[in-house]
Amino acid sequence: MEINLDPELKAVTEAALALDRPHAADVPLPAFRAGYVMASQMQGVTDVVCDKVDDLEIPGPASTIPARLYVPAGTKDTETPGMVFIHGGGFMIGDLDSHDSLCRQLAHHSGCRIIAIDYRLAPEHKFPAAVDDAIAAASWVYNNAATYHINPERIAIGGDSAGGNLSAVVANHFNQHDGPKLAFQLLIYPATNRTVETNSLRDLKQGVTLDERILNYFHDEYFGGTGADPSDPRISPALASSHRGVPPAHIITAEYDPLRDEGEAYYEILKAAGVEVSYHCYPGLMHNFVQQTGVVTNARLAVEEVAAIMKHALG
Repeated sequence: MEINLDPELKAVTEAALALDRPHAADVPLPAFRAGYVMASQMQGVTDVVCDKVDDLEIPGPASTIPARLYVPAGTKDTETPGMVFIHGGGFMIGDLDSHDSLCRQLAHHSGCRIIAIDYRLAPEHKFPAAVDDAIAAASWVYNNAATYHINPERIAIGGDSAGGNLSAVVANHFNQHDGPKLAFQLLIYPATNRTVETNSLRDLKQGVTLDERILNYFHDEYFGGTGADPSDPRISPALASSHRGVPPAHIITAEYDPLRDEGEAYYEILKAAGVEVSYHCYPGLMHNFVQQTGVVTNARLAVEEVAAIMKHALG
């Protein structure tokens, strides 16, 4: 497959490859986690101002869930819409710091308060720990919205990659179990179906930021040995028994992302279920591009576009 990366992304990628680092699956997990956070902080926009950024603690099913509140500039004492943001990282890496820049940008450009959550990670905490934390945290935000000047009728859920997966799982769970009524879903290159090998996964098995080996590593550590079936809709939200009635959604993918086709397929599933849904695949970009807004202009513009869609959807 011929790959024509965005020129700025190509330069970033070539510089990273020139370092000749070992494959991520061969790196000790603490170093893998630290490197992921460091790369995100180095490549994200750093000049976005919020009125307030506060760390929170949310009661969880097994332990306290760390969280972080982002209050957009000029809204300190004003009620706004809100979003529960769930970070990506293959259910194994990532935290509040790895997605701090992205959350600041989403808050700034959408005018929405963002509450990012830091769920338990595998392999220390295998499936369904992340799902249970995400459901508990989203429920808590909904029930405590007024405390943080968030309009409870205008709460969205969103995330990237594994966080996009968990966001879709939470939205489906609430819809099927008479849970909080969410207003919107933002699904950024979500993993939606672990039971199929899509064309994009076949074509991009040797991807740079995400490849077949690291995908298998993530999923083996997340639900391997648990007896969980990959068709469980808490793992593969595309396979939920029904999607009718889930919140409106916007789904984005990247042209050179192995997960591209899963995101597009989920768009088709939601559309067929009568859900108000939109979709955009960003040309020339790869997985993780929303964390590269400080070094790739088109990644920054994409995040600003996504935030504008959030703003319009949440009012």
